[in-house]
Amino acid sequence: MESNPHVVPVRRRLESEQADPPQSEISMSVVTDDTRFFSTRRRPTLYALNENKGIWCCPVNVEPILFLVMCGFGLNATNNSLFTYWARCVQIAQDHKELSHNATYTCASITNYNGTLQDDVEKDIANTKIYLQIFGTIPTLIVSPLIGNWSDRNGRKPPLLFSLFGLVLNNFLFLCATLSYETVNVYYWFFVSELLSGMFGGGAATFSTSLAIVTDDCRHKLKPGSSTVPFRVGLASFIQSIGMLSGTLIVSILAVPAIISVERHALSYVKCAFIQTALSLIALIYAIFFVRETHFPKREDFSYNQFDDNEEVEEEEAPPKLTGIRQFTTYLESVFGVLTVRRPGWTRLCLCVSLAFVFIEFLSFDPALLLLLVKRLPFAWNDKLFSYYSLTRTVLSSFGMVLCPILLTFSHWLGKDSLLIIAALASSAATSFLTAFATKTEHIFYTCLFGIIMGGMQPAYRSFLPRMVAKEETARLLTSVSIIISFSPILSSLIFNNIFNATLTWWPGFAFFVSGCFQATVFIGQIIIHMLMRPQWKLDKQLRARRQDETDSRDDTDFRPVADNEQRSISNTAVDSDSGSRREV
Repeated sequence: MESNPHVVPVRRRLESEQADPPQSEISMSVVTDDTRFFSTRRRPTLYALNENKGIWCCPVNVEPILFLVMCGFGLNATNNSLFTYWARCVQIAQDHKELSHNATYTCASITNYNGTLQDDVEKDIANTKIYLQIFGTIPTLIVSPLIGNWSDRNGRKPPLLFSLFGLVLNNFLFLCATLSYETVNVYYWFFVSELLSGMFGGGAATFSTSLAIVTDDCRHKLKPGSSTVPFRVGLASFIQSIGMLSGTLIVSILAVPAIISVERHALSYVKCAFIQTALSLIALIYAIFFVRETHFPKREDFSYNQFDDNEEVEEEEAPPKLTGIRQFTTYLESVFGVLTVRRPGWTRLCLCVSLAFVFIEFLSFDPALLLLLVKRLPFAWNDKLFSYYSLTRTVLSSFGMVLCPILLTFSHWLGKDSLLIIAALASSAATSFLTAFATKTEHIFYTCLFGIIMGGMQPAYRSFLPRMVAKEETARLLTSVSIIISFSPILSSLIFNNIFNATLTWWPGFAFFVSGCFQATVFIGQIIIHMLMRPQWKLDKQLRARRQDETDSRDDTDFRPVADNEQRSISNTAVDSDSGSRREV
């Protein structure tokens, strides 16, 4: 390609700036991920950049932490509910004069007890859970946006370490509760644990930061016009599912029915809590020494936020320091601005509505409420049977998490991840309806079959949502998701726990019927989103084909990269309301 004499001074200035980096951060007009394709200094997405060691591959990064943390959550999801039921039963029975002399034996055979003890225990758990959710969620809603903003501005690793440390504290307090439940009310430990967990961002912050790292590593696979779930995203979801499965399996192995041995039954809770704490500690140690940073905001702005070496760069002026209420509003704009930026077509509306649907889906799912249902007649499950059910459901869900995305790769439909979400939502609604009308244990186990399709929901959403935003918005988007997931249990407890208490005597499954109605609404809404986004996907697919043709001609002597608006990512592009031109935020 012939050199242009008018750009030689500019090129020399750029070369001198590369030799002596400027003190202030250099930035061009913001460019989308797709225009970066034409940059001559493009940094490969699957490689981590290190100033001392150069560029090197990182095929495995945060995935072991996802496995360890999810293994702990698998333990917690089953063991916590079972232990709470047992501990509160013993403590409430001790308050009854006629039961205080043999409280553990009464709780071991509670389904055969003719009194109102079981109703008292279930109402106590359902009511107190509302306040537990509030104690944990309010700090999470405050801290999670801070962590997401921190992650996008300064990198992923420090926020991950911060949230993992809070997870270790949370698990340790639960271990203390299992060791002292006969003398100390377990709710004291639980309230402190929820408060501390929320102050460190909760589990939602851990997952949002970890998944942001995974998304960074596979960002080049989230191309416009492609709706296939990237392998790295599917693998991360599968690893999480295997971790959840392992944790549930541990509970199944260690669980001992109280009717066999009260001592061994209580000791099984302690063992599970100890393993849970150890796993979170190992995850923290691994993160300190082995997790590699994937997001370098300052370096990335300089290294590929420009089209070519011939374009002159300008230094950014330092923004004025803000104080008071203006600082707070600016902070909120930086966190939630990803949801308010104007985007072409229906993209912004579909993004916001999809987040609302995520909220409703998590609002309608409460495994702790299912435990209260199956502990009653006509089911009368013990801890062993409930752990078997959780294990079966997790196995089939893990299988579906891998099978569903693979099957969709053989199709040529637009919006494959959206279609997978639609199928999973239909299965979720069917599960709730079947649970509501179940009269036998077999009916509850039949719902596990729907878990095969429901397992594809996680990787589908993790592909569907980040595809609508740019890399620099990933952590803030996932933070918004984590806030939604953290806030939904409060309303879930307020709605479904109160419904369960009100209908306990005439239809305990009515709460699941209401849940199924909510999920059916989300199912219909996702179909509408799919129809609205189809024209956008078609344009993205055509744009992707055009870029591929231009890539094939890069070796031609007369080829010159063109950085016009037509070549930018459609779904990652915002529309300036004043000028009507496209820009990425």
